[in-house]
Amino acid sequence: MVGLVIATHARLGHELIAAAEMIIGPSERVRSVTVESSMSVDAIRQELGKAVVEVGSDGDGVLIMTDMFGGTPSNLGVAFLDPGKVEMVTGVNLPMVLKCLNCQEGMPLQEMAALLRAYGQQSISLVRDLLNPDSDRSKAN
Repeated sequence: MVGLVIATHARLGHELIAAAEMIIGPSERVRSVTVESSMSVDAIRQELGKAVVEVGSDGDGVLIMTDMFGGTPSNLGVAFLDPGKVEMVTGVNLPMVLKCLNCQEGMPLQEMAALLRAYGQQSISLVRDLLNPDSDRSKAN
């Protein structure tokens, strides 16, 4: 089972996990890391390291998901990247978390990371285009 660490500014990761569990029930090998402005870089790095070890104990790998590329969570998460063992996807959203929790077992880590990147992008919609697919605006995009 691939472990999941969601590292974000403030409590976003914690709340994404709570929302996902409200929809699909309890999850395993999932942990959030909250980055607060009062935390030192060393404290954040230590929390990330503990989370990676905690959720990755069975050896199937760990996926780190962060809120945005270039932010502190992703900048510090880069240090944990290890091909085939630890991957990172940025821009986490609720559909990505749900998809990840539903395919933690039986999918190789690198394949899962690629799937979640694509899934996250596909989950973003301009609702007007969904409700009126024949509109001039949807044809222009």
